[in-house]
Amino acid sequence: MKFKIVLLFILSAALFACASSQNKDEDIPAPAKQDPVIEEQARLNEKLYNQSEARMAKTLKLPAITYEFDSIRPPDYAYPFLDKVANIMKSHPSYHLIVEGHTDVLGSKEYNYWLGSSRAAAMKAYLVSRGVNAERIRIHSHGKDRPLTLDNSNEGRRTNRRVEFTFTTRNWNSIY
Repeated sequence: MKFKIVLLFILSAALFACASSQNKDEDIPAPAKQDPVIEEQARLNEKLYNQSEARMAKTLKLPAITYEFDSIRPPDYAYPFLDKVANIMKSHPSYHLIVEGHTDVLGSKEYNYWLGSSRAAAMKAYLVSRGVNAERIRIHSHGKDRPLTLDNSNEGRRTNRRVEFTFTTRNWNSIY
């Protein structure tokens, strides 16, 4: 019986010592800082997304389109942008387009390659439906191999789930 009382006293003293050693600032956790890559990518995409067709054709810089989790359907906001890209491709016959699909880290390597490829193929299919010659568009999937950020939060994973576009004037034979 004495042993139980002593043990209870020691545990109570240890618990009291732990509880009283915290400062008031430690009671409130600091908010996590957002990865600067996420903020920079969002700012850049907004700037590039709102540029005119003439500016896109001149700079050859295009925004990335982000996807919902496990989706191959282009988001609704992408269609006006894709229409601009189709118009540029039709008015500049020397331009070629590289479409690269990316995923977040969730899922197997094989599945993510398929998912990235399917996202890029969906973009290509839409552009072809708008009159762009399919031979002028190449698609690639990088799966989860080229993340923009290593932040594994919801926002970080969303930033990595994207399709990127690159205009080029080079012949396919010189690129591939």
